[in-house]
Amino acid sequence: MDAYVILFIFFGLILILWVFRSIKKDIERGEKILHEAEKAQKILSQLLNEAIETIEELDSFGEYIIERIENKVKWAKSEILDIEASPIKGNTEHLKTEEKDEKTAETKSYAGKEDYIEPGKDMQKDENKKRSKEELYKKAVELYKQGYTVEQIASSLNIGKGEAKLAIRIVGRESI
Repeated sequence: MDAYVILFIFFGLILILWVFRSIKKDIERGEKILHEAEKAQKILSQLLNEAIETIEELDSFGEYIIERIENKVKWAKSEILDIEASPIKGNTEHLKTEEKDEKTAETKSYAGKEDYIEPGKDMQKDENKKRSKEELYKKAVELYKQGYTVEQIASSLNIGKGEAKLAIRIVGRESI
């Protein structure tokens, strides 16, 4: 009978050791999963920060585009007013009949503007402006690399802070 009790205790100890070992493995698996979850959390937070930064870049780019469009609209309105105010070669009827519909006056002013446009020069001006903007943006990136702040760059180059940020981010990526 003593042999059965010893055998029973021996199997009980083996069973208890096996349970402790499986508990230890479960704890190790839990720690491994926790470690992987922390890694995933770090990766997700980095992706979230990058997404927020991209949204801010798009927002500043959108503000820049809106500002440029508003400037173009102001320019176009001033050009239209200038054309309406000055006599146009061969077509001064719209100045004599200002009481007529606004639509006809606008149509004539647009037609008159075409008289002043020289095709080659307009395209050349646009290309020169584009080149000068590219040079300005490259200069902004150089100043940023030298340690200047966005505000200092914007004030020294006479551009907006949003435009300076945009230039640094876009042109800076191309040069890296």
